[in-house]
Amino acid sequence: MGISRGGECIHEVGGLVWEMTETSVLNRYCQAWDCKNLFVADGAPFVSNADKNPTLTIMALAWRTSEFITDQVRKKNI
Repeated sequence: MGISRGGECIHEVGGLVWEMTETSVLNRYCQAWDCKNLFVADGAPFVSNADKNPTLTIMALAWRTSEFITDQVRKKNI
């Protein structure tokens, strides 16, 4: 089975704005500005959807988020 043509499969992404300023919903580590113990580790931080499967990018972002959480727990910030 090859890669599907664009539009043949759906990967739900988007819904939360991810920027460097507090006018967005999440910071660069997918942490909510308004609720410091809330992290989003799925496709919601994407501002748009690429033509193909975003799974590896979602996994990479989740990994980075988990490393940030671990660091913040060690520092007793969360």
